[in-house]
Amino acid sequence: MHIRSVSLKTTRLALALLSASIHADDMVMVAPHNTKVLFENDRVRALETLTKPGEKLAMHSHPARVNYFLHPLQERITYEGKPPRDYAWKAGEVAFSEAVKLEVVNIGTTEGHNIVIELKDNQHRVAPMH
Repeated sequence: MHIRSVSLKTTRLALALLSASIHADDMVMVAPHNTKVLFENDRVRALETLTKPGEKLAMHSHPARVNYFLHPLQERITYEGKPPRDYAWKAGEVAFSEAVKLEVVNIGTTEGHNIVIELKDNQHRVAPMH
């Protein structure tokens, strides 16, 4: 009994550490004060993000996603292994991106406020409508 109990505890600890290392660059973990999970299920996760002027979100990752910008936003994005690039988004603008790892800085004068819909592994694909 004692050996089985220790083994189970060791297995749980190992799984917890593995899970933490896999998700260590998740936006919610990297920027918890800027990010709120609005909804999540096995297919999507909806996040609300807020960034003040001059604020930086450290290197983090996203699966494929759709961004909906609630406020105008000027930001500098550095994709992993690439030089920084500046973007200007209008309120109401929508952008799609494949999975990425990036760092973001709000270089504008207004607070950034957007909704991010992350797409999870799409094993539940349905046939397209005709």
